[in-house]
Amino acid sequence: MNPDPHPDTAPQWRAEGDACVARGDIEAALRCFESACALEPAAAIHHERLAATLAVLSRYAEAEVRYREAISCDPHNADLHHGLGWTLEQLHRLEAAVDAYREAVRLNPRADGSSNNMGNCLQALGRFDEAHEAYRRAIDGAPRVPLYYRNFVQTKRLAADDPVFVQLEQLAGDAASLERADQAELHFAYAAALSGVSRDDASFDHLLKGNALYREGLRYNEAESSGLFARLAQLFDADALAAVRGLGDPSAAPIFIVGMPRSGSTLIEQILASHPRVSGMGERTEFGEALVHCLRRDPGDPLRIDIETLQEAGASQWNALGADYLRRMERVLEESEGPVARFTDKYPFNFINVGLIHLALPNARIIHSRRSPLQTCLSIFSRIFHDVPFGYDLGELGRYYRAYDALMAHWRRVLPAGVMIEIEYEELVEDFEANVRRMLAHCGLEWDPRCLAFHETTRRISTASSAQVRRPLYRTSMRRWQPRRELLEPLWEGLGPELAAADAQRASPDT
Repeated sequence: MNPDPHPDTAPQWRAEGDACVARGDIEAALRCFESACALEPAAAIHHERLAATLAVLSRYAEAEVRYREAISCDPHNADLHHGLGWTLEQLHRLEAAVDAYREAVRLNPRADGSSNNMGNCLQALGRFDEAHEAYRRAIDGAPRVPLYYRNFVQTKRLAADDPVFVQLEQLAGDAASLERADQAELHFAYAAALSGVSRDDASFDHLLKGNALYREGLRYNEAESSGLFARLAQLFDADALAAVRGLGDPSAAPIFIVGMPRSGSTLIEQILASHPRVSGMGERTEFGEALVHCLRRDPGDPLRIDIETLQEAGASQWNALGADYLRRMERVLEESEGPVARFTDKYPFNFINVGLIHLALPNARIIHSRRSPLQTCLSIFSRIFHDVPFGYDLGELGRYYRAYDALMAHWRRVLPAGVMIEIEYEELVEDFEANVRRMLAHCGLEWDPRCLAFHETTRRISTASSAQVRRPLYRTSMRRWQPRRELLEPLWEGLGPELAAADAQRASPDT
């Protein structure tokens, strides 16, 4: 006998919704949970299921409403406050998220996940002392969760006798008892802690172990990435760009900051966001989303565009792409900042899309953030990034950097003058004011001395550099400790002799 396709009670609708979630039919689950809420509006569990499903669909504003309805039904449920906090995080309302997580911890002092997430939000807001307290609470509540240690030690240098350092060292001695993914997290956390007490050789040994473990769990097609870069350079040469130039949306509001991760882009954005006419929007993926929406999709993968058809795009498509991107960003700005004259978008991997950005938004300005290849790669290798699959093997990392460098050299050759400038991190540190003036002039912004005091600007920063850009510039940030040459041989081979020689020229004698 087939089950009744139309449940009669709210619990039955909820059970049917859970079954839909289990088989991946999220839209059907949504309808089931809505029916359960309609039948039993005072039952918090129905609203919670509906809120969580809306969040899966990235409908966070609606999810917030449902979490608040659930909380009104069951105000002492810590899990509901945690869900609300997570939803508010996705809406970039971090102050409100902190309040929600704090209430979850008040209701359940052992809610380690809420303490950890609260720490992440406080860190992004620049409230580091409070963030460190939250991380300590998370570790106290769950001392065998390596993620909590990693979040903590990436923004806090611990003394060797700090209780958290001691706990981390003990856990590292028992790493074999953890799941493989947790072992990788643990090695990254312990590596950062060891670096903080200048045990650099031991730190790099743990980085090698952590990266190797993390790489095992990733799917990364190196040939596909390098092939994409090469094909874009072929499709969009100077003639192809000139043929359709000026057909996109005329807005001059966006300032794109592109480059490799850990190359100084967060610093550049913080400087620009210190200008009263600029809002720093952080790492946004809206251009890629608009690209998939507006241009022909790959028939084998609906989440990707068909690269070979890009040359066929005409004025209407480039204009639509630019307009769609601006609409998406306007929604984000309305939710967080309100109307602004200019905004930054510092998603680093937009370096792939530089030519397309220029066609869709010909008056947008682009800043390419560059740093020593070795320092960039070592910094990437020292951290877990969830959108950097090439960063966990030194050879793959070096080859990716070389392919990125070649693509950026192509964009540099084919873009018209005045569209993109390059900011070298080392030059920015050495001659700060001159480079700040150069950036502002490039973006058509008048001089403002607040850009020199960037570390005093209060704003949300969710990248791995959130702690560094809260401090004035310091020259020791230019060259980090590096391991013996033989340990880095795969990286040097991947980078190739030209980049290796260029990197050697960047190294100053006193570092």
